Formats: sequence, structure tokens, C-alpha cells
Amino acid sequence: MFLKFSKSDILNSPLVYPETGALGYTILTRSHFIRDSDKDSDTESEDDHGENRRTLIFNKLGETIAEIGWKGRQPIEIVIGQEKIIGAKGMFGCSSAILSRNVLGIPTRFDTEYFWMAAPDGLTLLDYDSNQTKGSFHSSSMRVGERFITAPIPSLGHDYLEFEPHPLASTEELIVSFILMEVLRRSRFNLHTDLSDRSKLWRNTPLANWGRRLRRRSI
Repeated sequence: MFLKFSKSDILNSPLVYPETGALGYTILTRSHFIRDSDKDSDTESEDDHGENRRTLIFNKLGETIAEIGWKGRQPIEIVIGQEKIIGAKGMFGCSSAILSRNVLGIPTRFDTEYFWMAAPDGLTLLDYDSNQTKGSFHSSSMRVGERFITAPIPSLGHDYLEFEPHPLASTEELIVSFILMEVLRRSRFNLHTDLSDRSKLWRNTPLANWGRRLRRRSI
């Protein structure tokens, strides 16, 4: 299955089928701050404020099929269909994780041979037994035929989700898992976390800096 994020913010974007442009899913995240009413406002510190967000995933009919509750950047509650999971650990398997300096591998809960493999340059779903890639998150990419290439300028690319179906995992579980792993990947490898405006990323590239110098010289 191929799905394209039509907006740069993966937590607030429609997911469309690239071949037709038809809507598949919609991801919407709302944020709000909760203040403890029992605290004295004169002595209350910034740490007493907690940011709570809730990510809702809708199907094409507008029906809610999954939810993620966040406390800061930590997922504290996941709902998939009628199943409620407390904390992110319940979304993953119990076998040993794969840890190295540049790779983080976390087992799935639906197949002991499937691992989410996170690295600074990407996120994949790997069948460890056959060493075959069963899913990928393509960030800031362009689709050329049947393959993806990294966009030369971030603002020109889109994020794509590609995965094969699994008999023991629903599509909504795979989407939720990819979102959780992508947020974890960016945090672990200190990657940019605000993708709401890719033009900011473009303005910081060497090519953009070279272009600004050229314009100044031509004035």
C-alpha cells in the first residue's frame, strides 16, 4: 500500500493514494494546556503546566479508527478500533531490541520476526528472518516510477508511507506504529521535529545560502 502525506506535518495531514489522489485517511492533532487548579498561580512554575495532545485518525468516511494521546512527546494512550493500550510499550513486542550507535530496532507485537528499524536516514519495517523490507517511511521524497528519491530541496518533496499488508495487523495499526516510530526516530537521532514549514529547512541549506550570496553580489 502507498499513502502520501499531502501536508508536511505528519500529525496534521490527509493521507491520499498517490495514484489517484483519492483520500484514504486523515490525521488531526489537537493541543491544549492543562493547569492544576489547586496550584497557587503566584507560585506555580512552568513545570507545573502539562501539554496534552490527542492525535485522531479518520477513515475516508470521517469515522475515527485510531487515537494517540500524548503527554509532551510521550505517547501515553493508544486506541485502535475497540482496543485501548496504555503507553507505547504495548504496541511493540517483548523480544530484545536491536541497539547500536546509528540503528534502533524494535520488535513488532504482531510478528516476532518483524522489526521496526530506525536510523538517521530512514525508517523501515524489516522481516528479520528473510531480510526483506516490508514497509518504509520516505521522508521529503519524490516518487520516480516505482522508486523514491530524496528531494533536492525539502519543500519540493513529500512524505510517503509504503507497506505490505500483514494478516495479523490492521492497516490502522501499521499507520499508528509508523507514526510512533517516526516520532521516536526524530527524537533519538536529534532530527528536526517541526516539519510544518519545510521552507525553513530550505532556507538553511548550503544551496539556499549560495543563492542569497549570488543575489547580493548582483545588486
